[in-house]
Amino acid sequence: METMALQIHIITIILLALIIVANIAVILLQKDDRSLRKYLRIQATAWSTVLSMVIFTGMIFMTVAETGFTVKIIAMIAAAVALITLETRRHFDLKRAQPESECFEKFRKRALRYYIFELLWILMVGGLAPKLS
Repeated sequence: METMALQIHIITIILLALIIVANIAVILLQKDDRSLRKYLRIQATAWSTVLSMVIFTGMIFMTVAETGFTVKIIAMIAAAVALITLETRRHFDLKRAQPESECFEKFRKRALRYYIFELLWILMVGGLAPKLS
């Protein structure tokens, strides 16, 4: 049961990272501002659903494995809070940006920066988690 809970948790983390990579690719490749805005609004639902799955499966694994409150758990909680904060800031920036204007180009750069930071948080916690045990 413990192994299965860990595998499901890892799969959801990989899925979240793939969504972030896809969003980075769309920001770089999509030239139509209105299409990009529509895509990012729709995908926000998928992103938040997968992040909820990551948090939920992490809680299930913590319960099944009967782990204590370790540095690894604190790092994962900090990563979840950072991801939620970055995505909330990106969403508010998207609401303010008007397609086909100069501010939308600024939004593209900020959104790209937010997604890169999100990906770095995932990689950092994923890479450090085995070492923090």
